[in-house]
Amino acid sequence: MERNEMIEIIIAKANINREEAIEVLEQFNWDVVDSIIYLERQGKVENNETTTIIEVKEEYQEKQENNKNKEENYGGIGAIIGKIFKGMGKVIKKANENFFEIRKDNEKPMRISLIIAILLLIFLSVPTIILLVLGLFCGYRYSLSGSYMKYDGVNDVFEKASESADNIKRDFKEGYEK
Repeated sequence: MERNEMIEIIIAKANINREEAIEVLEQFNWDVVDSIIYLERQGKVENNETTTIIEVKEEYQEKQENNKNKEENYGGIGAIIGKIFKGMGKVIKKANENFFEIRKDNEKPMRISLIIAILLLIFLSVPTIILLVLGLFCGYRYSLSGSYMKYDGVNDVFEKASESADNIKRDFKEGYEK
């Protein structure tokens, strides 16, 4: 379509002169549809049906944008639950990538995922604690390892517990031999 035809279409649809039609078309890069929509919004086109449809669409879009802003600002129960599950997912991921190690002397350590160790402590706490204490007296050593966290403090506590168990075992042997 030639520019003169575009100008004539705009003049026929709206109550504007030739200069205004050229200006609007240039503003919208000679796109007739965008130019007519712009003129409808300015109230220069007399076709009320089209104007009404566009206004309703604008109101609907504004309501959707307002709803999105409210959800973003206030969140909702779904957003809160989503954040909780996202946080739990991060904790579970880190716990699966870190390990509880059980080793004896210079043997290769047995590595258990930290999440499994935590679940054992939660659901089978008494048997787990008894087995851990018995393991200390049998010469087993415990430690935590992994890529995400520094376990120096916890591993120091495990080492001190192992040393204490060794001291008790040695004292018991000395008392028994006398």
